Amino acid sequence: MINTQRKFMLTTFGCQMNQADAQRIRGLLTRLGYIETEEESEADLILFNTCCVRQHAEQRLIGRIQSLINTKKRNSDLIIGVAGCMAQNMQGELLEALPLVDLVFGPNDIEDLPLLLQRATSEKTTGNFAPRGAFDGESADGIVLHRPFSAMVNIIRGCTNFCSYCIVPYVRGPEVSRPLDELTAFITELAGRGVKEITLLGQNVNAYGKDLGIKEGFATLLERIEKIDGINWVRFMTSHPRDFSLETVKRMAQLKKVCEQYHLPVQAGSNRILTEMKRGYTREHYLELITQVRENIPGVSLSTDIICGFPGETEAEFNDTLDLIKQVRYETAFMYYYSPRAGTAAADMPGQIDEEIRKARLAKLIEVQNGIGLEESLKLVGQTLEVLVESEAARNVGHLVGKTRTGRSVDFAGSRDLIGSFVDVTIQKARNWTLSGIMTAKKGVG
Repeated sequence: MINTQRKFMLTTFGCQMNQADAQRIRGLLTRLGYIETEEESEADLILFNTCCVRQHAEQRLIGRIQSLINTKKRNSDLIIGVAGCMAQNMQGELLEALPLVDLVFGPNDIEDLPLLLQRATSEKTTGNFAPRGAFDGESADGIVLHRPFSAMVNIIRGCTNFCSYCIVPYVRGPEVSRPLDELTAFITELAGRGVKEITLLGQNVNAYGKDLGIKEGFATLLERIEKIDGINWVRFMTSHPRDFSLETVKRMAQLKKVCEQYHLPVQAGSNRILTEMKRGYTREHYLELITQVRENIPGVSLSTDIICGFPGETEAEFNDTLDLIKQVRYETAFMYYYSPRAGTAAADMPGQIDEEIRKARLAKLIEVQNGIGLEESLKLVGQTLEVLVESEAARNVGHLVGKTRTGRSVDFAGSRDLIGSFVDVTIQKARNWTLSGIMTAKKGVG
């Protein structure tokens, strides 16, 4: 029996899929009697839930683990573990590369954590890293939410797209959808726990249901959720432009709970580069999708992912990407310069671009997008927006932070008993993505 006073510290890197996995890890550790702490010196178990999409995340992890050498010396019983995609990708190699690490396990091993921890008290331990039923063991009462009114829900795991730059399909395996009835019951349970907002997750949510034989499965799922009492807002990410059909757009437009926030990763604005990336759509197809979304979803907020400096990208092709973001006018974008990942097709492509050029192109991307983002934010000044209050402001005493339906962060004065409530806020100031204003009405407690 594990001592009920033992404490764990969990740090999560990477995408929201990892954040959803963190909900499950917290749930398991809580049931084992662990208490969460934010202090390394107090922890009996330090876990890193990792990402392997970009090299920077791996470098951050290595630095964090190496910094624990003195902590480990002071507490010889401390278990240091690495979970997530980097663990799945490197597996036993991590134990050799990082001698301080005691435990390594992948996303499919989370339900085995109690047994793995028991083993790790006496020897270095790894998970099986083997495929299993994609959603084995998941229940609404088996997760611990960072905010009790907001939950992330995996609807489809894995990826079968094999974009030439991406390692995720090799790490997370093929697409497997969670059964529709099971998902409906799971979300209904969450609503019964007081959850008001859910974010549906998948490497490609638009592929949901294909493996189950459900035509337009994602739209069908959203229509099911629309009928669940207690759920007010529904978000989702990530969408693949190739699979986002006009029928889905039109069906979603009829749903009141689906928030007007669409993340549509374009990655590049050049057709040749999109082909080399194996994205499965053209620039023209993507722009037509944007037109359909804007025509059907008034006030929609669009965000994207962009990679610059892909192997062989010319200056003209980079300018195609700049032109596209000026044309679409995203509210925000996640922008990166290309990072080779061993085992992917792009890592072995000719025409690898010098890092300084990649960095310069990224700086230009950020400059252009930040200007557009600020212009779009300024349009909201004077408007009154519905906000879900999430927390107290970190730096502004007496202020709260919430989120609009379109995902924008809003700062305003208010008392902490409003956390979990829906309020109206009139926007007074705008920055690149964040807003500030004054609360004008409280709409109900979450």
